[in-house]
Order: sequence, then C-alpha cells, then structure tokens
Amino acid sequence: MHGWMSRVAALAMASVWSAPVMAGIEDGDLEEGRQVYNQVCVTCHGEKGDGKGPAGAALNPPPRDFTTGEFKYGGSDAELFSIISDGAAAKGGSPSMAPWSGVYSEKQRWGLVKYIRSLKQG
Repeated sequence: MHGWMSRVAALAMASVWSAPVMAGIEDGDLEEGRQVYNQVCVTCHGEKGDGKGPAGAALNPPPRDFTTGEFKYGGSDAELFSIISDGAAAKGGSPSMAPWSGVYSEKQRWGLVKYIRSLKQG
C-alpha cells in the first residue's frame, strides 16, 4: 500500500476498534446519582423515594414508589435508564415523567439508576 493509503486504512481500523462501548450501571456514581435525585426527582418521588413528594400528590398516575423495587416498564437497569433518559411518555406512560437525556450526562443518569436501586427497602 502507498503511504497515505496505509495511514487511511490504519485510521479507519482504529476508529472501528475504539468504538465507544455503551456505559452501564457500573459506570454510575452513587453520590452523583443522589445529587441528581435531590435536584429533580425528590419533588415528585419524595425524599425516601416512596412516591410521596410534595408535587406528587397532584399527579395522576402518582409517581413511582422506588422503595418497593417494582417498575411499570420493567425492572432491568437498562429499562430504568431508558425511562430516565426518554421519559415515561416515550413508553406510552405519564407525560409527567420528563426525559432527562438532554439535561444530564449518561454517567449521571447511570448514577441515578444506581441511587434509585439503593432506595429499595427490604
């Protein structure tokens, strides 16, 4: 191969091999998740995650109670991340649950998943 062709080929291969890997819950930081929760989720879901936040009483359907560990749209980390990222309306649910992908980074949203998981009691 000519010099420039080999460089182009090397760059193309490097970009394939270094493609980003989707983050997961292990990439989230619990404390960062707690901070995000206290900024935007506590109003509806409550300090304890029991769905009894001050604004939650006015919502129909009511906010999810995270202390039970049960979720309407599936209980996997990826499904919870999807609801946080895209909002519940994207799954046919309540428009009250806003999408947060344009506000918080992927790492912050995974931290939020980790924090929500920590709220389960029993």
